[in-house]
Amino acid sequence: MPGRRTLGFDEAEYRRMIDVFPPRPIRDDSQLRATEKQIAQLLARRERTKAQDEYLDLLSDLVRDWEAEHVEIPAVSGVELVKFLCEQHGIPQRALVSVFGTPSIVSEVLSGRRALQTKHIEGLARLFHVSPSAFFPIGSAAGQGKRQPPAA
Repeated sequence: MPGRRTLGFDEAEYRRMIDVFPPRPIRDDSQLRATEKQIAQLLARRERTKAQDEYLDLLSDLVRDWEAEHVEIPAVSGVELVKFLCEQHGIPQRALVSVFGTPSIVSEVLSGRRALQTKHIEGLARLFHVSPSAFFPIGSAAGQGKRQPPAA
């Protein structure tokens, strides 16, 4: 038996997908759009087979590689990140009182009149399930390294 097979993995199905849309390194916007279209079709399925999941992973890796070379993610402040995460999660400002202590502190921090404190950052990281380092500016001791897009 040549190679290892994953239980429940349909090799023929995987090969058909590759025959229909052969995965190649993305070189331009038209290839990017075509790859994203394939990804969207797979993501729209209610359920996917193991072969479809493997193919989706491969296409996603190609898009990630393209974005790493061609897309610059702008640095955002901790406050901008808080606002973004609240919007993405549908969390109103009043829901942050448990993290900041009072409605006035929430308002002051979000308006930029008050800085995020370590205890706020720890609470926000727990609330949004992100690394505390996401709230530190790039280049600070705590935020060294390349900024990752916020986890939504």
